[in-house]
Amino acid sequence: MLILDDDAVYTDANDALCRALARPREQVVGRRLGFLSTPERRAEAQALWPELVARRHVVAGWVVTQPDGSSVGIEIVAAADVPEPGRHLAVCLPSSRAQPERAISPRETEVTELLARGLSGEQIAERLFLSPETVRTHIRNAMDGMGAHTRAQLVALALDSKLITLREHPG
Repeated sequence: MLILDDDAVYTDANDALCRALARPREQVVGRRLGFLSTPERRAEAQALWPELVARRHVVAGWVVTQPDGSSVGIEIVAAADVPEPGRHLAVCLPSSRAQPERAISPRETEVTELLARGLSGEQIAERLFLSPETVRTHIRNAMDGMGAHTRAQLVALALDSKLITLREHPG
């Protein structure tokens, strides 16, 4: 998982991503979008930025160059202004990931969409008039149903499979 600022500079990277990229966090944070791409694809990476800003989310297959020169295929799911305005979330998943194991319920889908919008479990519970434990159960069941290991991966898989959207709802 990566966080970018409004200038398309990485401001944070989690340990799992750094391990997958075979780079320490210090070699990722502070760099611009596209630095992991092959030289011939850097311009294409930069072109994804305005698309993210305009559409509010982007799903794209990509190839990342490792320090040893080898390449790794990934899928990127990015959401603009998540977790907060001016910060943008990018979740990177191996391109060979399995498809979801089963569909998730309408309530699990609703909870997942609120997670994608940056709401905490407590905030979701308040909004949906549920207990926090019930929200945790819906999240756990949705993760199991989608084959996700983390909440971020749940959101990424749900966006990628078009179960949820980040478009604004009327009201």
